[in-house]
Amino acid sequence: MNEACVASIEELAECVQEDIEAKGIDPYRLIVAGHSMGAQVAHEVCARFEQQSVSPRGLVISGCHAPHLRGRRPLSHLADYAFLEQLVAIGGCAPQLLGEPAMWPVFMPMLRADFQATESYRCAKAPSSAERLQTPALLLYGSADEEAYRAEVDAWKDWLRNAHGPVSIAGDHFYVTRRPRAFLEHIRRCFEPSCANFQASSIK
Repeated sequence: MNEACVASIEELAECVQEDIEAKGIDPYRLIVAGHSMGAQVAHEVCARFEQQSVSPRGLVISGCHAPHLRGRRPLSHLADYAFLEQLVAIGGCAPQLLGEPAMWPVFMPMLRADFQATESYRCAKAPSSAERLQTPALLLYGSADEEAYRAEVDAWKDWLRNAHGPVSIAGDHFYVTRRPRAFLEHIRRCFEPSCANFQASSIK
């Protein structure tokens, strides 16, 4: 709770990359996986590595619309109660928190900062084909996800040179935590020929 709130997706990606390098992880053996906001971070992490002429082993984009598309549920501008109501509707917040306003100052700054960062991560248009990421990618989405439809996840192909999917996993937006085995199995199947002993970085 004492950590500084997220300022931007780019800043968070920089921190993740620095942590990977500090731990001595070989990026050529690294599969960077992110879900929802974490997918944006994962994409930026791979972009930063590629700027150094390093292409990670793989990228997993899960449950997130492409950066040139506008999200359908902006929340950061809402008043506290309405903000939490929407989080409950998504499934990202316990309903009990609505009845505990004394706890809001503890969680609200962090939650608002996260949503402000993810809502601000947007580009007017997709990059040219020459500017797309080279890192091999897997696209995943929830079959009943109201936050990221199949077509919105598929639009990431405008940002990637080599993308597999999108592949559907049964569930809503939080399928990744409710069906982790299925999530990991799809990653294994996609990258199995070249990841016998890969190191994985999962960003949630």
